Amino acid sequence: MSRSPRAARTEEDAPPTDWLAELPHELHLRILEGVDDFSDCAAFSLASPRLGLLALRSGLARFKDPLFAVAMRILLVERFVASLGSSIMDTTLSEDTLRRYAADRRASADHFPWLARVSPALRLTSEVEGAERRAEVWRLLRGENGAQLRLRFLQSGQVKHFEGERGAERMVRTVFANGNVKYYEGEQGAERLVRMELADDGGVEHYEGESGAERLSRAEFANGEEVQYYEGESGAERMVRAEYADGSVQHYEGERGVERLVRMELADDGGVEHYEGESGAERLSRAEFANGEEVQYYEGESGAERMVRAEFATGSVQHYEGEKGADRIVRAVRADGAVAYFEGGQGAERKVRADFPNGEVQFFEGERGAERRVRVVRADGAVAYFEGGQGAERLVRKEFANGKEFPNGGAALLRAPEVRS
Repeated sequence: MSRSPRAARTEEDAPPTDWLAELPHELHLRILEGVDDFSDCAAFSLASPRLGLLALRSGLARFKDPLFAVAMRILLVERFVASLGSSIMDTTLSEDTLRRYAADRRASADHFPWLARVSPALRLTSEVEGAERRAEVWRLLRGENGAQLRLRFLQSGQVKHFEGERGAERMVRTVFANGNVKYYEGEQGAERLVRMELADDGGVEHYEGESGAERLSRAEFANGEEVQYYEGESGAERMVRAEYADGSVQHYEGERGVERLVRMELADDGGVEHYEGESGAERLSRAEFANGEEVQYYEGESGAERMVRAEFATGSVQHYEGEKGADRIVRAVRADGAVAYFEGGQGAERKVRADFPNGEVQFFEGERGAERRVRVVRADGAVAYFEGGQGAERLVRKEFANGKEFPNGGAALLRAPEVRS
């Protein structure tokens, strides 16, 4: 890549504060790629912050390694001590710094020689131990004694991390080859599993109980959409509840592996759905509205449940027929015993007849919402005929029963019951 020519400098020009800035961008990267010592990486970054930022943004391994930050701190401390006019400086790294580095997934024993050079009094060591089950052991050494920090089994790739002083090291984390990570709490010999991070889906499992008897209590999905809760002893944990991000909650019953959904609380309207059937074949059997005004009943196999009945707080009941998604009202029974009958497909059901407890029957014609009364048959056999639109029906003919006329010209005929659709 060509660069525009620079104007020649004059004697009055101030010298550049960053000579490296004069070099092409590509050459900067080539230089930085060749720096393989963390101390040199830190020196480059302090001499030219722009170069240090370039190295980080370019993803150069040495500059992204956690030891680069350690080298930067050491160099800054050295400069501070020098500014005070002192030549005495202890570069020994803190125990906390070395422990945090050993616990980092990016840590490598290949860098231990550099650590030993900058911190000879307190350092990290690595050696392979074991005959049948060989493992790489990392220790934190102060003199000849060292606390175990990490144990990596060479065959399986499993890595165990430890904290605590020599002789009292306790396991705090185990990293498996598949990426799963287990976290532990408790003293040496009594460490108990408290959390497990799953690599395949990013979920997290939480555990409770003493060492050796830990039981799964909660499982969180990585997307935050679902949290599952469990009960039961270790090895027999069963899911009892699942909470979703939208606020809905599902409740389960049954032993581990055959938990079945029995109830679902809906967040959007506060309703409750009840389910029946075995695990994996649960079917909706009842739905209760939050306001207590309505309860719906369902029949049919899982995934094909159809509403067959709806009961209302007023005491009225609606009956339905038809497959799922096409269930239609066919009959409505009021609390006082009046019954209305309907015909037509879902959403277009029209009232065709109404039966009253006193024996009267009313007949209707017309589309849904515009049904008009056309005939009324009383219990004594008298019949009245009507014409006109809904709400404006007028009596046009009377047929007598046993020679009697309707009292008041048919005004005593009752209207059909109001039916909820």
